[in-house]
Amino acid sequence: MSWIVRTKSEAYRFRNAGRIEVEQTGSLHQGDPMLEWGSVTKTVTARIAELLDREGSISLSSPVSEFLPETGLPREVDVRSLAEHTSGLPRLPKGMIKTTADARDPYAKYTTERFDSDVLPDISEQLRGPVGSFEYSNLGYAVLTRLLEVTTGNDWWTLAERHVFTPLGVTDVSIDPDPSSVPVLHTWTGRACRQWKLSGPFVGAGGLHGTFDALERYAITRAQQTPGEKPFGWGDDGEQYWHDGGTLDHAAFVGISYDGLKAVTVHTLGYNAGRVNKTAARLKRNSHRASDTTRLAG
Repeated sequence: MSWIVRTKSEAYRFRNAGRIEVEQTGSLHQGDPMLEWGSVTKTVTARIAELLDREGSISLSSPVSEFLPETGLPREVDVRSLAEHTSGLPRLPKGMIKTTADARDPYAKYTTERFDSDVLPDISEQLRGPVGSFEYSNLGYAVLTRLLEVTTGNDWWTLAERHVFTPLGVTDVSIDPDPSSVPVLHTWTGRACRQWKLSGPFVGAGGLHGTFDALERYAITRAQQTPGEKPFGWGDDGEQYWHDGGTLDHAAFVGISYDGLKAVTVHTLGYNAGRVNKTAARLKRNSHRASDTTRLAG
C-alpha cells in the first residue's frame, strides 16, 4: 500500500558487542509506539513448542492428528513440520478471500471458533506438496498455535508470556495494544489506513505488537539462550540467524550474528514489501566494510 501512504517511516539499529554503531528513528517511530512484528511472531510460537516438547507436554515428532484428530492429516505431518514449514500445507487457507470485506482484512474472520469449524475439518484436503519440502505457511503456524492451545488448555498469549517473554524479561509486547499507541498511517487524501486484524490462531503466526526496543531486546536475549545454536524456527543465511515479518503496512526484521555480538533490527511503516530486508542487508554490508577497514588500519 506504499503508493497511497502519505508519510512513511523507517527505524533501524545496528548493535555490535552491545554498542550502537548505526541508528535511525523515523518520524512515526518516535516515542516508543507499539509496532506490528508480523511473522517474527512465529519465532515465539516455535519457542513455545520447543519448550513444551522439553517438558514432555508435547513431542515435536508426534503426528499433528494425535492432538487435532479432526484435521485428518496423515501421520507424517508432525508438530516439527508445522514449525519448519515442511508440512505440505499452503501459505493460506482455501477460500480465504470471498468478499470485499475479506480482501480489506483477510485474517479478521478467523476467530478460534470459526477456525475450528471452517478450517480444521478439511485441512487434509489442502495438502499440496510432499511432507518434508519447504513451503512457507501462515496456515501451518495457525494450526500449530491451535495445537498448543488445545494441548495445554491455555490461549497463545498466556503461553507466550509464561514461556518466552517473562523468562527473557521482555515487556512492551502485546496482542491487543491500546489503539492510541499504534502508529496510524494516512493516505494522500488524509484518510486513516486501516490495518489488518489477526484473529484467533493466526495470532501465533503474526499477531504480535511491541516497541522497537522490545523487538531488538527479544531477538538478542532469545539468541543468548542458545549461544552458537540456531534458535528453533529462525532462518540462517550463512552469517546470521534471522527472521522477518510483514503485515499490511508494517514490516520487521531481526538478525543476530553467529557469535551473538552483532544485531540488526529494522522496522518500516508504509514502505513496499522488501524494503525492510534491503535495509537490513545494507546495514550488514556496511558492518563488513567497517570491519575490513579496521583490520587494514590495524
